[in-house]
Amino acid sequence: PEAVQQVAGHIGMVLRSTGRVKRGLGTIRQDVNVSIAGGARVEIKGVQELDLIAEVVRREVERQVALLAVRDALRERGARVDHTVVDVTALFSGTASAILKKAKSILAVRLYGFAGLVGREIQPGRRLGSEMSDYAKKCGVGGIFHTDELPAYGVTADEVACLREFVGAGENDAVVIVAATRQRAGCAAEQVMIRAEMALSGVPEETRKMLEEGSTAYMRPLPGAARMYPETDVFEVEIGAARWERIGVPELLTDRAERFVREFGLDEALARQVAFSERLPTFEKAVAAGVRPTTAARTLLATCRELARDGVAVGRVSEDELLALLSAVEAGRAAKEAIPDLIAELARTAGAGDGAPLDRVDAAIEKMAPAVSEADVEAIVHRIVAEREAFAREKGMGALGPLMGIVMQEIRGSVDGKVVSETLRRELKRLLA
Repeated sequence: PEAVQQVAGHIGMVLRSTGRVKRGLGTIRQDVNVSIAGGARVEIKGVQELDLIAEVVRREVERQVALLAVRDALRERGARVDHTVVDVTALFSGTASAILKKAKSILAVRLYGFAGLVGREIQPGRRLGSEMSDYAKKCGVGGIFHTDELPAYGVTADEVACLREFVGAGENDAVVIVAATRQRAGCAAEQVMIRAEMALSGVPEETRKMLEEGSTAYMRPLPGAARMYPETDVFEVEIGAARWERIGVPELLTDRAERFVREFGLDEALARQVAFSERLPTFEKAVAAGVRPTTAARTLLATCRELARDGVAVGRVSEDELLALLSAVEAGRAAKEAIPDLIAELARTAGAGDGAPLDRVDAAIEKMAPAVSEADVEAIVHRIVAEREAFAREKGMGALGPLMGIVMQEIRGSVDGKVVSETLRRELKRLLA
């Protein structure tokens, strides 16, 4: 199952590497075909989430294994399907079951040797009876009742006993009942018998739909070979050597991540996050503009994600504004430490005017981080160290970290942390000399 998911992930990665496909749920149709030895090919439609593919395959294998076990048990019992539909409407004339009480017609099907197997679980939350119900629902009924689950749903033990006696069901037999209009109930009863016959053979070839958590339900029979034909009104297109040479093969996202490690010095985890991120184009534009790759990557991924988690509408900040902000930081007009506050300010003021991205970034820098000169930094550092001289002498250079936090809090990210650290280190050395 995990190998199937990995292959699907690789196919998706190759498609995304082209830069010409949409992303997100519903943008691509993924069908999963599963078969096991002794089972049958089953096509599962609508598997949209990559992370669920392994679980879908695992549960389908479990279902087929369980159905083969049911088949073997039925054969040992000499089970068979009595193709007789019995009208049992009168038996339930005084029933307390709301569903049966309002039904115009209640029909029963006797399944020889099926007792205990109709209610056997074949997938988490799914039983053989669920499979029969799926077939019956194609006739417009809401579902079925069967004696493996009764008494329940307002049906009493006495009513079950009368039902079994009326249709001639023995101890090892199961009885299925359907309630609806006469026409729909008759159609549903026929479908139940068809599915019961299939159970005697094992696993039917089907097209199924995925349910929540990875289980599946019947949709329709699997199309035959007649479905597999080429488009008759589309001519073949030959691709010659010259055209192959003109076709630009895109760099795979996995290869791009490896290149980011080699060229930019990103660690493998961060490089992969960038390569597979929707912000990849923004990252590449930022690096091309001279922004340090690590700064660009951490801002576009970690910082934006953390701000969004805190309720900041990061999506309101345009790509051009992010690029202008990163360029301003690289040019020394704003400190790296101010980036979160600046993005939050840009998000807060988005839509307030039609200013150009660069102008909006400059305004945010001016508001959030007033200019602090090198002399101002030295004065602030000198004052803070002097106020905490006893602490600094006790901790020595170990006081650097705690004091750094106090200084950065006061200057609010107006100066690059590296500059502050160097200034503070010099001041501590002077004090301790």
